[in-house]
Amino acid sequence: MSTATRLRRLDETAEIVVLERGENISYASCGLPYHLSGTVSEDDLTVMGSEQLAAAFDLDIRTGVAATNVDPDTQTVSVTAADGEPAAIAYDDLVIATGAKPLVPPMFDLSELEHCHTLRTVSDATTIRERMTGDERALVIGGGYIGLEVAENLSEAGNDVVVAELLEQVMPNTLGPEMAARVESRLRDRGVDLRLGTGVDSLTEPGDGTVVATTDDSRETFDLVVVATGVTPRTELAESASVELHDSGAVAVDDRMRTSTPSIHAVGDVAAPPAARTGGNAWVPLGGPANRMGRVAANDIAGLDDRLDPVLDTSIAKVFDLDVGTVGDTVAALDEEGQAYEAVYTSQPDHAEYYPGASEIDFKLLFDPDDGTILGAQAIGESGVDKRIDVLATAIAHRDTVFDIRDYDLAYAPPYSAAKDPVNVLGMIGANVVEDIANVVHLDEFLERKDEATVIDTRPPEMREAQGRIDGDENVPLGEIREWAADVNPDGEVFTYCKIGKSSYMATRVLAEYGITARSLTGGYYRYEYASTDDDKRVESVPAE
Repeated sequence: MSTATRLRRLDETAEIVVLERGENISYASCGLPYHLSGTVSEDDLTVMGSEQLAAAFDLDIRTGVAATNVDPDTQTVSVTAADGEPAAIAYDDLVIATGAKPLVPPMFDLSELEHCHTLRTVSDATTIRERMTGDERALVIGGGYIGLEVAENLSEAGNDVVVAELLEQVMPNTLGPEMAARVESRLRDRGVDLRLGTGVDSLTEPGDGTVVATTDDSRETFDLVVVATGVTPRTELAESASVELHDSGAVAVDDRMRTSTPSIHAVGDVAAPPAARTGGNAWVPLGGPANRMGRVAANDIAGLDDRLDPVLDTSIAKVFDLDVGTVGDTVAALDEEGQAYEAVYTSQPDHAEYYPGASEIDFKLLFDPDDGTILGAQAIGESGVDKRIDVLATAIAHRDTVFDIRDYDLAYAPPYSAAKDPVNVLGMIGANVVEDIANVVHLDEFLERKDEATVIDTRPPEMREAQGRIDGDENVPLGEIREWAADVNPDGEVFTYCKIGKSSYMATRVLAEYGITARSLTGGYYRYEYASTDDDKRVESVPAE
């Protein structure tokens, strides 16, 4: 619909036919999980009805009509209407926007399971909500963005929720394990039974209105199951036109949304457009890129010189009262590309600490260790995450460095930020690392070597008692570090840490003046606490200094 409405605004004479095999067009698919809790009504999910859109934009909208085949030689589309009558429609330009479909593990046949669902359409959402009484035991299979949003809303509706995630962390495609730990902690605090490293082997319905799920050789009964194991591009129609596919299985398009077949464009979740850094394409099934792709395709058909900027995979999700935002590359992606990177962590208040209501945002920043070019970022907090991720997305799009974001002139007033915005602070930390002013140690290396090193906690004793400590350390508050340095000559390595890495970094600068080389734990105790509480299995490898 982005393509159709934009094209009409550019060309009043074009004949625009829209085919939709279902009943709904232009619905808010990203809002579907929030219908489960009643936060969003069914009417609100439908942006505009087909009659409204047809009248407003002079479109020939045909619902209940399935496109079954494309013949690029004759430039016709074979269609089947609801009454089963076949027909053919000629085109000058064809836009394939068939989206994606739920990726259901092959051992599940949901067509035979009345109480097992996916969530992709308005009908899916209304069916699930209508079957809930508010006190069911629900199983959500999958701990990605959609799975966690479904879990939150089922819980908010009064249900007892279990989330089974096959991998050892939630949001595995977007968050590092040490960042995911905070999300996992919040889910459990809110009563969600989160089971990591747990596969669901089978789903059966005994006929009494329940579902029996077999998970890791144990059998449990649920009233409702939602399978949220991801989506896959719906390319059957595109493949009939012999278009080139991307490695992801989506339709490969250029920056004008053109496929390899003349006169055919592809947009939305079915398409893989150019990626920001890899030089190739990427499949990013998100609402923002989908809408931009639709507009670019319309502009190209109308003869305008417009191109899609490479996608960055900028995203944000709500998990109860946490906002989880990501942009750009992850450690896993950079390792796969063979790209050198550095990672730093910090925790900063979303606005001035002295102004009421301030809350901490945990940050992770990935950047090139040589020139400081920003490669990716992750942020988790209760407020202010969205605007920081948006700023960092803009920085990545313009190939900015840690030195650039350090000096950004950002809006400041105590209710909104601090004089040094968290984005500025990230830039300062990164710049110090690139310029070798800050000598940091990453958690994986710290855990491997701390038992043979001198570990110094630079927090005040009362903060240490309130927040926790690392076994085997020594408490030397920052104000006492000079006296300590003058009196001792430590053998081996010296590691410093504090809450977030600020005073421990300053301690390394003091110690350097006394001839003692020390390294500060990047991210501080908060990262150690989140990442090492389960036999250190959440530690994510990052390059050594």
